Amino acid sequence: MAARTGASVGVAVTITILGALGLGLFVTTMVFYGKSQKALSDLKTTNEDNARFVSPSERDNAVVRSITDEAQSERMSAMGFLIKNRRQLLEATAGDPDMSIAEFKLLISAIEGAEGSSLADLIANKNTVIELLNKQLAVSDAERSAAQKESRDQAERVAAIEGEFNMSSEDRQREVQGMRGHVMVLENKITELEGKYGSNIEEVRADTTTKLNEMQAELDRVNEDNTSLRYTVAELRGEGRANRTRPLNEEALVDGSVTQINIVDNEVLISIGRQHKAILGMTFAIYDSPTDIRQNELTDEYQIGKAVIEIIRVEEGFSRARIIESSQGNPIVRGDVIANAVYDPNKTYKFVVDGLFDTNGNGVATFFEREELEALIERWGGKLVDDIDGDVDFVVLGERPVLPPQPRIGAPVAVIKEYNRLQHEIRRYDDLMNGAEATSIPLLNSNRLQTLIGAFPN
Repeated sequence: MAARTGASVGVAVTITILGALGLGLFVTTMVFYGKSQKALSDLKTTNEDNARFVSPSERDNAVVRSITDEAQSERMSAMGFLIKNRRQLLEATAGDPDMSIAEFKLLISAIEGAEGSSLADLIANKNTVIELLNKQLAVSDAERSAAQKESRDQAERVAAIEGEFNMSSEDRQREVQGMRGHVMVLENKITELEGKYGSNIEEVRADTTTKLNEMQAELDRVNEDNTSLRYTVAELRGEGRANRTRPLNEEALVDGSVTQINIVDNEVLISIGRQHKAILGMTFAIYDSPTDIRQNELTDEYQIGKAVIEIIRVEEGFSRARIIESSQGNPIVRGDVIANAVYDPNKTYKFVVDGLFDTNGNGVATFFEREELEALIERWGGKLVDDIDGDVDFVVLGERPVLPPQPRIGAPVAVIKEYNRLQHEIRRYDDLMNGAEATSIPLLNSNRLQTLIGAFPN
């Protein structure tokens, strides 16, 4: 009985212990189950939070792994590492580590050339522009330095010139002062001499006046004798010219005729050629007949020919010429005569040329255009001589030179020499005109020469 009771108690204790253990296990299981559910919930929340920063598909990306590795090497989270780098980047590029990306984009978009370009390209382009501007600035600085140096040099030259001028001016002033002193001394001496020799001066003045009157009378007599001798010389020159073969009058200066007309090519054939000493480029005036080469009684000018021709090809017995001027209503026909005052196949005419000529028609007569006329006369067979003698055939006079006012005392030497030269030119011009008229040598002006040779277009 006592043994059964002891066994029952042991069983009861065992059951009690087992029940307590089962309850503890249940409680523990429930506790662990609750913690497990909480852990799963936390894990889910953590995964959702992680997915906000990096998705599971992005975790294997090489860039993400590289960022994670760099963050771990600095003992930082990936997010902390990115925040640090973002702040450093914004600090370096925008100067504000707390600036938002939108603000940064707005800041970059305001930069010229930023659209469509990376920040590195934009910086590289700006660096290129800055380098070019620096080069231009260096060139500008060099030019500015050169200009400053030139300005300093000019200032030094001006200062030197001013110094020389001032010294020269001071020297001139001293010379003037000295001359004034001499002049005052001379004036005093003259006053003394006038007072001392006043009566003698009056006597000398009266005697001088008498001698001047006598010399003037003698001069008048000499002038009368000179005039008489001039007329005698003119008569003798005329007699001398009468004893030689006189040149043909202008009215008879017919050198040939027109033998054929080519209206299509604007050309004519004339009756003089190589055997007649025709020259390429020579011009002729064309008239209906020899009697048309005459002087107008009202204007004292020669009648203009109806056309002007220029030889363009010389053959043995004829020449081809182009028509360079013609008159409307009076065409060139076969048999028209041609004339050139310089040309004569059987004779070399001698010319004296003087005065100023206007060969280019600009209204200004010059000495240089006279040289062109002289060259033309020689080219066409004429001979130039300096003075009138018994063999001169024509005297060609242009405009008479104009003598300026006489230079004042103290004028430059060059002005005085030019005045004297013009005086000599005018005396020569007048002597040639008077000599030609006295000896009946044909006297041609520009108009008459133009009319007779057709050298200058009307």
